[in-house]
Amino acid sequence: MLISLTEVRPMRATTLLLRVFIPALLGLVPFSKPVSAQAGDGCSLLKPADVSILLGGTAVAKAVGTGCKWTAGSKKLYLIKMKVSGPAAQMAFAGARNASSEGGKVKVADENGLGDKAFSVLPSFGVAVIVMKTGRIFQLQYWTGATGTASDLAALRPVAKKAAAAF
Repeated sequence: MLISLTEVRPMRATTLLLRVFIPALLGLVPFSKPVSAQAGDGCSLLKPADVSILLGGTAVAKAVGTGCKWTAGSKKLYLIKMKVSGPAAQMAFAGARNASSEGGKVKVADENGLGDKAFSVLPSFGVAVIVMKTGRIFQLQYWTGATGTASDLAALRPVAKKAAAAF
């Protein structure tokens, strides 16, 4: 598992995201299987300088499974590489996209220029961007400590673009 359930604060916006992603992380999505191209440290997808600019201080990285957690002060960035591919990844992506709006209470928007398909969401913890590229999925969660704003999303986009290029 990339993020332990004790690290994820119980929040309405994240609950829906995690309904799809935590089962996928645990290998509970039907027909999911580990993908060899996803093996390895998720921290290698981004340079420390890229993350430090976003977090506003020297970022400390910690590999978590095949993902990564960076922290600087009270801000955090999680990169989560999903362990699904092909049709299971497409179903997980579509399910996450549809469920993320919490019935219209949370802003969800398609993102261009990030992989094959991507969307962003502004939940109560900050900003999340979910990217599908070549039948694989990764998610970036930028934890600001407050509901995400357009400026938080604008700050995360260049980091997401670099992660997508390296994925």
